[in-house]
Amino acid sequence: MSKNAGSLIIKLLIGSFLVGWMLTWFDITPLELLEDLTGTIGEIYALALSSVRWAADYILLGAVIVVPIWGIVAAINFLQEKSRKERRNKQQNND
Repeated sequence: MSKNAGSLIIKLLIGSFLVGWMLTWFDITPLELLEDLTGTIGEIYALALSSVRWAADYILLGAVIVVPIWGIVAAINFLQEKSRKERRNKQQNND
């Protein structure tokens, strides 16, 4: 085992001990923590899903304005670039 791995394991053990010691102050046992874990994961999933739904409304509303403007600007840039290339080609043919 490398020195870094050994140091990491010792830090993890000390950190785990300190967190476990603090949790005993709140009378939390490992079994209670594991039982609540599935409920907590479910709550996190529900919160994330509701956040995505909330953001999706604003994204769609903004896209109604932003996407057409972007399309117009992209089309103008494309046409300008095409015009520049045609002018360069004409200049090269004349030289």
